[in-house]
Amino acid sequence: MTDVATASAAQPPASSGGPPGGLPDPAERGRLDVADRVVERVAGIAACEVSGVRPLGSGLDGVVGRQYPKVKAEVAGGHARVQLDIAVDWPVPLASTAAQVRDHVRDRLTSLVGLAVDAVDVTIATIAPAAASEHRRVQ
Repeated sequence: MTDVATASAAQPPASSGGPPGGLPDPAERGRLDVADRVVERVAGIAACEVSGVRPLGSGLDGVVGRQYPKVKAEVAGGHARVQLDIAVDWPVPLASTAAQVRDHVRDRLTSLVGLAVDAVDVTIATIAPAAASEHRRVQ
């Protein structure tokens, strides 16, 4: 029984006013840095969530710069600026699609990453032809 008493006496007392376990408040423990590449990935995925925007290109297209969406992000001090080049389906209204992408990317970066988004610049770089129906049959 002396072992139990010794073990409980060896534990430091919890500080009053803080979280359990004696740790300081989370805001005082450190900081979170989000890399530009992470913001670029989140923005690219968010852009493709908008109706009418499609990812375009594959493996080698990315090497030669023909893969969409293309995203460039700059993060400084909790603020982000994003430049997007996107591909859209034919036929979609270009101005409203770009506005939807801008708003959706801003919302997703704010909610998921916790950044204040200063600007989202959207360029519609290409219009992808409508996908051929997969149910076509040769008769």
